[in-house]
Amino acid sequence: MFFILLWLILSVFLQSVYRFHFYHIEQYRLFLFDGDYLFSALQKTGGLSLLIGEFLTQFFIYPYAGALITSVLPAGAGVLLRIIFRRMDGGLTGGYLRSLLPVFSLLFIQLDFNYFIQGTVAYLMALLCLCVYGKIGNVRGRAAYAVLSAFLLFWWGGSVAVLFVISVFAGEWLSAPSRCRLFLVPCAEVLLLAFLSVRYAFVGEYRFALLPDMYYQEALKPPGILLYMPWILLPLSMAAGRLLRSVKTRGGKKRYAGILLRTVLAGSAFFYGLEAYGDRRSLKFKEMEYHCRNRRFDRIIEMNRGEISNYLYLCFLNLALAEKGELAGRMFTFDQKGPQSLFIPMNNSHVSSMLLCDIYYAIGHTGAAMQMAFEANVGSPGHRTGRMLQRLVETNLICGEYAVAEKYIALLEKSLYYRNWAKGMRRYLGDDEAVSRNPELGKRRRSLPAANFLFSAQPRDRDLISLSVSNPDNRTAIEYAGAMYLLMKQSTLFGELIDKYLGTEALPGLPLSFQEAVIVLNENDPASWREKGVSRPVIARFEQYKRFILENRNKPRVADYVKKSFGDTYWYYFMFKQ
Repeated sequence: MFFILLWLILSVFLQSVYRFHFYHIEQYRLFLFDGDYLFSALQKTGGLSLLIGEFLTQFFIYPYAGALITSVLPAGAGVLLRIIFRRMDGGLTGGYLRSLLPVFSLLFIQLDFNYFIQGTVAYLMALLCLCVYGKIGNVRGRAAYAVLSAFLLFWWGGSVAVLFVISVFAGEWLSAPSRCRLFLVPCAEVLLLAFLSVRYAFVGEYRFALLPDMYYQEALKPPGILLYMPWILLPLSMAAGRLLRSVKTRGGKKRYAGILLRTVLAGSAFFYGLEAYGDRRSLKFKEMEYHCRNRRFDRIIEMNRGEISNYLYLCFLNLALAEKGELAGRMFTFDQKGPQSLFIPMNNSHVSSMLLCDIYYAIGHTGAAMQMAFEANVGSPGHRTGRMLQRLVETNLICGEYAVAEKYIALLEKSLYYRNWAKGMRRYLGDDEAVSRNPELGKRRRSLPAANFLFSAQPRDRDLISLSVSNPDNRTAIEYAGAMYLLMKQSTLFGELIDKYLGTEALPGLPLSFQEAVIVLNENDPASWREKGVSRPVIARFEQYKRFILENRNKPRVADYVKKSFGDTYWYYFMFKQ
């Protein structure tokens, strides 16, 4: 009952605080109902735990499922730990506290999106083996069971077999040091299995074969000690229980004081771990990513009021404005910070690739979106992400590469969540007319450039302009090009853009920020403002801005005064921002 209550409390907490974390994690693990996929996974070291982890992760896309699953696994570990410790100490020495510490460490490590839930599943497998092991009374029987379990754990669970054999040896040494030599055999067995797995390339490095590093993204080194804490705490807690077994249970006030002390210690451990490892700084990014995925652009815009210190946030904001057709009209009502507010640098991470994929797709730069989707797919922790496979289907349909699109559709049809979407996309295979009629796919097909050009990690202005020239209905691309010039303060290039395309189908009129920039560009030629389409209200406001600057130019911190009245204009950005 204690751990059921703990599970419910943790579920409510995780759902209220970390629900967008689970939607984010779901993208990186795609479970397939396919015989070849299952058989291939089971051939790997730790294959069964990998399959179970991916099976559970696929449900994270559904509301509440991520919180319930993420909390039930540590709570289940707490139940098994309590059973193990009770057998060792008779339940007389604060077993609940010793059970909670590994539970909390498992909980916090699952909040790191580079950690695979496979690691928690493998930990539970090791605890189950220890529970069964504790029921065997015969020493030789226990030794034989340990040898068999070590092999199966290494095969099905991975490096967690090391934790199992260390815990077995520690338990035997604490209870009867004279016979513990027999239990060096499973330890040697696991070392041999680790050597063979690295030797024959089942595992890449010894740290993956012997440490919990197996359950962390292989390209990264685990930060700090949190990943190792559940492994460290298990044998230490077993040793503490054995050493404290002789302590008599105290009654009365001392007993309640001990319970209170343990409760305070457990609460302190939880809140310290939450502060140190809760990773709440990334929650805003994950929430915006979720809203972008579900096209809730108003929510993204609302989240970015006031000062913004993160380029990822700014890219999401400007993408949301562009999707609503408001980028060139409202961009300077927000805290823009240079051209990286539109395009974050490509740093070969799956996070940047996924965001750039969404931006390029919105612009109509289908080739670049396809490239970024591929990069994100192969670079993600699971090397297979459902959302980017969807984008690869869409981009290949737009480009008429139906055979490639069919390959990705067939893959998604083997999943649970993406199956119906993939089946719906089959009707476009080989049907150019159906693709052209689709509002989303057809618009982007019409934006395909007439001439090919090389893909650049940082978008080139002429590439963006060519997309709007190919399809004048796609004004997002030319607005992104103009916005790039404004954020870079490239007045000459912006002037050339206006002179060449203003009045054409690609740019029939000037959005608000473009009007403000035309005034900056032609400040000494007011007669040209109206000719280029600057409205009377914008001209009147510029006159107010100019008077305000002249009246306050000698005041200290003049930028702060200007910001209060004109901080939503390009004039303020041009004059006061770097």
